Amino acid sequence: MQNKFGFTLKCLWENRLRFFLTVLSISVGVASVLTVNAISDYGVQAVSAELDSLGMNGLIVSRDSSSVELGEDELEKICSVQGVAEIAPVTVNTSKVYLNNADNSPAMIWGIDERTADVVSFELLYGRLINKSDIMSNNKVCILDRALAESLYGRENIVGNCVDLLCNSSVESFEVVGIVQTGKGIMQSVMGNYFPAFLYAPYTSFSASPNFDQFFLKLDGSRTSEEITDSVKKALYGEVSGDGYTVTDLAGQKGTLKSMLNIVTTVLTVIGSVSLVVSGISIINIMLISVNERIREIGIKKSIGATSGDILLDFLSEAVFISSVGTLTGLLAAVLFINAISLVLNIKMRINAASAVTAVALSVVLGMLFGIIPAYKASKFRPVEALRR
Repeated sequence: MQNKFGFTLKCLWENRLRFFLTVLSISVGVASVLTVNAISDYGVQAVSAELDSLGMNGLIVSRDSSSVELGEDELEKICSVQGVAEIAPVTVNTSKVYLNNADNSPAMIWGIDERTADVVSFELLYGRLINKSDIMSNNKVCILDRALAESLYGRENIVGNCVDLLCNSSVESFEVVGIVQTGKGIMQSVMGNYFPAFLYAPYTSFSASPNFDQFFLKLDGSRTSEEITDSVKKALYGEVSGDGYTVTDLAGQKGTLKSMLNIVTTVLTVIGSVSLVVSGISIINIMLISVNERIREIGIKKSIGATSGDILLDFLSEAVFISSVGTLTGLLAAVLFINAISLVLNIKMRINAASAVTAVALSVVLGMLFGIIPAYKASKFRPVEALRR
């Protein structure tokens, strides 16, 4: 076996330029498949994490009619639904945030309580979040999104400063007690022209007994989101169905979106795999050329006792070796490229181990399949006929 491997290396080295070009084509194919797969996987994970951080792993209950209310009674009804882990009532308004009664920035004002942080993930950068004491005491405090803090003061950490809000036709001063990063910044960077900055304040600072606009529900996973949606509707309407409330299944929508992204990943991987087939065709070409150049060598081997199986194994081992070297080179190139992208963009992107194993196995198998045709052709030459050429 060692002699056969050495003979394979000797044959390939004699045609090293051809060998290196074939290895290069295989490397490009493998690297492209792994790179596309790694980028797609990161995109799916990033979008999923972004949706989770924005509270899109539960349900939103809202009212679409002025004839119904979302108050304390409705809050208690929904709290009793099995599968609801946390519920956060919120009021929503758009207003302007003033600094020294001069500069102003448009913002979305969220009236929240201390439970909101458990439902919608906030990345606290400075200060603290809204607590129960703020709710009970109707404190005029707020937490700002980082983008709004930079817009108003030109820096992130403005804890302890005050901003003015336009509330019920009058301007009121709120103390900034915290700065947060909403989500991971992806949504804001993509949709920055459409989403205003966010400001969060105790809902009691606007009204002691507000009629809430929405309930954010976090699920505990004991039941499906569809089952909990039905239970929430029954809790609100009773046994008789009605109109006025809308229950949005964000968890189900997130699952659908992830499925679509996974399909896109699969399609891109399949497209990238076409390059592997092209690489396999290049193996056929180089091996057919090699067979035609070594016909006399085949005749000599057979005349001194080599069998058709020996000749078949010789050429097949060359094809597998070429495919293996190209695959490993492509894997190394993909790892280096992905690490370089991660370093430059400051993100955590990696090659999926299962994808790497699959690509390596597929490439080696393709090398064997595409190499079997030239190897079989070589093994069928008759000694006398081969020596005449």
